[in-house]
Amino acid sequence: LEYSHAARHDIPICSLALRSASNTHLQESYDVIVIGAGAAGSIVSTKLATALDMKILLVEAGIQTGSNDNENITDPALWLNVVHNDTLEWHFTTVAQTALNNRTINLGFAKGTGGSAMHNAMGYVRGGQRWMDAWEMNEGVVNWNSETVIPYFDAVEEILRVVYPANDTQGLVDAIFQAARTAGFPYNPSYNHGPDMLGMANFVMSINDVGTNMTQQAKSMYNRVTSYQKYLQALQPANLQLVTGLQVIGFNFTNDPLPTVDHVELYSEEYQCKHSVAVEKELILSAGTINTPKLLQLSGIGNATYLKSLGIEVVKDLPGVGINLRDDVVVNLVYTTDFVEIESPPASFLSAVLFAVDNSTTQQVPYVDGTGSLTNIEMLFSTGNMIGNSWPSDWQNSLVLSPNIQQCKSTGTVKIENLNPLIAPAIDPAYLSVESDFDRVINSILLSRKLLSQPSFAKWNFREVLPGANYQTRDELIEWIRGNATTGFHYIGTCKMGTGPLAVVNPADMKVWGVERLRIIDASVAPSSFSANTQSLVYAVAARAADLIVAEYRQKQKLHD
Repeated sequence: LEYSHAARHDIPICSLALRSASNTHLQESYDVIVIGAGAAGSIVSTKLATALDMKILLVEAGIQTGSNDNENITDPALWLNVVHNDTLEWHFTTVAQTALNNRTINLGFAKGTGGSAMHNAMGYVRGGQRWMDAWEMNEGVVNWNSETVIPYFDAVEEILRVVYPANDTQGLVDAIFQAARTAGFPYNPSYNHGPDMLGMANFVMSINDVGTNMTQQAKSMYNRVTSYQKYLQALQPANLQLVTGLQVIGFNFTNDPLPTVDHVELYSEEYQCKHSVAVEKELILSAGTINTPKLLQLSGIGNATYLKSLGIEVVKDLPGVGINLRDDVVVNLVYTTDFVEIESPPASFLSAVLFAVDNSTTQQVPYVDGTGSLTNIEMLFSTGNMIGNSWPSDWQNSLVLSPNIQQCKSTGTVKIENLNPLIAPAIDPAYLSVESDFDRVINSILLSRKLLSQPSFAKWNFREVLPGANYQTRDELIEWIRGNATTGFHYIGTCKMGTGPLAVVNPADMKVWGVERLRIIDASVAPSSFSANTQSLVYAVAARAADLIVAEYRQKQKLHD
């Protein structure tokens, strides 16, 4: 059957009881249906199932991954193999990016249980207390602040047992710390637990600790850890059913008097048909920053004018759906050496990370200004010979500096372009569309060069091959950035929380404004950029949101009793 131009109502209904890829029969209805078994959905569904007497369905479009059934997933040193695994990817690509020489950018977005936490670089960064408080103060996201959110970071970390691996790689980590200190950056021994993150620190990673230091010899003692493993797999509540290999293609509504989610439509690629499952109490979207707005738009929730132009019946006019797309920007600077052969680290990055502040609008090195500003440059360090790296052979023996530019001013969109639910939406992050974002990338390059010029690196005799000596002036660096900048893999914001005209989600209960039985709990609800990695944020948001739902139902039960 061909569906290249089919609307979801043109997809045939399954004639037999639909089975998932794991051969589990679907029931006709569930109290709660959670869409997406990723970082958020695994936590939300498990917490609800263990706290409430409800029948819960967790729907995942990708495959089911176990804790030890795929070495590429579990071994922290093999993360690039996972990123390049076609079976674990949605294969999202941006539209041509004007500021990046009209290049399209491949976006890593995992498809399978555990979500992108099963194929990311495992960096675990909370972001400091100030961005949490900024959400409430600047975005009107009431009761989402450091006081209410930090306990959930703590709780999730206790379950996941995230650690930072100790790795030396012939003195590179020590040289990096010395260079940062000489350049004027303080040592920050606990960046995840203080008011800010300024300075140099050991890099915490979502890797499971079994009690020994991480070394090349002991790396088999460590595994990548995801919320799917530590929540759903570990607890396996009897009232929670997981189905995989089924893609949600939309949902239907009744009106009494507000639009109320009634059924969810699931598509089976195996059978090439769809099946409808009834929602009794809650539909929770945890499909992620790209798929969540896509599903809302396909179902009639979004900008009314735009939906009508596609021939979609408008269920709820929410113009904030699919806008406010935010992402970090990354460039990779490569420094080769002949001094000694550098060993590949046992994880994605070296155990070193530098957080810096760039408040300048002119070309100067980022700095720590002492005013308590949020950090906006996260400098990562790795080696050119990581397993799975496809760089040229003469770049393998190298140190790689990867400044991750946070809190970019540029924002983009996610929009469906037709009624076909089986194709990706148009994704336009509008990278570097705001000029000041270019200045921040330039300053991060200058910071990288300043670090590599410190005495602690003298014996290495590093040579800059990317960007290289030919790129020095602002215009030259902008030319190089246009051809080399890429995604930071930190997509957020397309269904933001708040109370303003472009808000999609009520921060008090995570319900979609003006729609009954529909909540959103994933990275799309973040109202603005922050100085953190997305994984940790999603874990904390999911854990707190689940508790809000549990408290609501317990209060209802108390009133009923």
